[in-house]
Amino acid sequence: MGKKPLLKKQVQTLRNNVRGKPLQELLLNLGVDLFLRSSDLLSLKVKDVISESGKVKTEVKVKQKKTGRTTLSIPLSKNSITSIKKHLMDREQDDYIFKGKKSHYTLSPITHRQYSRIVKGWMSSLGVEDVSEYSTHSLRKTKPSEIYKQTQNVEICRRLLSHSNCTSTSQYLGIEDSDALKVARNINI
Repeated sequence: MGKKPLLKKQVQTLRNNVRGKPLQELLLNLGVDLFLRSSDLLSLKVKDVISESGKVKTEVKVKQKKTGRTTLSIPLSKNSITSIKKHLMDREQDDYIFKGKKSHYTLSPITHRQYSRIVKGWMSSLGVEDVSEYSTHSLRKTKPSEIYKQTQNVEICRRLLSHSNCTSTSQYLGIEDSDALKVARNINI
């Protein structure tokens, strides 16, 4: 199954913990909402979430580096929209969203390694003993895992993650035969 997704309760606690920390607030909210790999997430620019007219977009489409495919128009949650309004409205359209302290020198976003350290710090702050079970990829998995729990629909998750087939999505979400049997036992005709 790889890295664990964050639980809904963990995300809610982290939202309180990162309030007032612009970079972390944006990383958490957009990381959970957009289902993107870290390379695609960190490459986002202000123009990807705010139109030229200065209006926050309600949906975001991204061309993925790894696959070359464009994602569906993924809706932003109220949390992401609020974070964008709070932290990005005065920034230039071509600015990277996730600028660190040294970004004004390098003109580049934070690195995957920095993002990874932030995620490990979050998990440590939640009291997680083995933070190695979590990574930046945990954020990509968080919302699809919750969607699967609520719908039991692998195809929806496959489309949202831009996977090419349901087999890889099932493996990605850690779906096992016992999960299928559990659903079958609960359906009576």
